[in-house]
Amino acid sequence: MAASNPISGLPQITREFVREHADENLVTIHNLVFDLTFFFRHHPGGEDILQEYVGLDATDAFESVGHSEHARTMMLKFVVGCIVPSQHIKHSSGSPFIVEEMKCPMRQIVA
Repeated sequence: MAASNPISGLPQITREFVREHADENLVTIHNLVFDLTFFFRHHPGGEDILQEYVGLDATDAFESVGHSEHARTMMLKFVVGCIVPSQHIKHSSGSPFIVEEMKCPMRQIVA
C-alpha cells in the first residue's frame, strides 16, 4: 500500500484517533486500522496479547509471529479504515496486506 494512495472507500484515520479511541479496540497494522472487538475470542494466541496493542501500531508484533496468508486474509474483515497518508509508516518487516479496494468496512468509524 503506497503512502500516497489510500485504499478507496475506507475512512482515513489519524494515529491520534486510534490512540484516543483505544476503548473501541482499534489497532494499526501496516497502516490499516482494525477493530479487534469480534476477533478477541477467536485469536489462537488469546485475547491478552491483542489487548497489549490496542490503540497502538502492532505491525512489528504481527510480523514477528509470522502470520500466514490465511491469517492476513481473515484479518481483512476487521478493517475499519486506513491511516492518513501523511502518517504512514514504512515497515521493513513483512509485507502489507494485499487489498485492491474495500468499500464495506465491518463497522463504520467516525473520525
